[in-house]
Amino acid sequence: MENAPEILGVIIVLAPLAIFLILMIVVRKSLRQHSIKLADLLVETDLPQPASAVDGDDATPTPVKRSASRFILFLSGITTLILSACFTTYYFYMKIYCINCQEGLDLEGFTNVLLALGLGVVPYAVNQVKKISL
Repeated sequence: MENAPEILGVIIVLAPLAIFLILMIVVRKSLRQHSIKLADLLVETDLPQPASAVDGDDATPTPVKRSASRFILFLSGITTLILSACFTTYYFYMKIYCINCQEGLDLEGFTNVLLALGLGVVPYAVNQVKKISL
């Protein structure tokens, strides 16, 4: 049991990545179980209205319109989750294994990364505001 602290350190360091991967697998299985496709989540249409029996006409289905702003929002959200899991893992690693380090985690330039990921929200927000105001 001489290696117990090292094994515990590895478990702590890799825990954020393991939790992230487990959550992604659970979400994916849940979506598959309910027959929901990722492409369906990016569609910008309302729920289909029940067909009315007026004049016996067949109701034409609403055309599917893919939303680029939702796709950009999705990509920036996933990227943010991945970066946060990686930075948490790195922070744990530095706290456990960097014994001679006197400084904390230097995230001086990380603000620019967060602002760039936040820009992924702007197209979707503008699109939604435009719908409300019309």
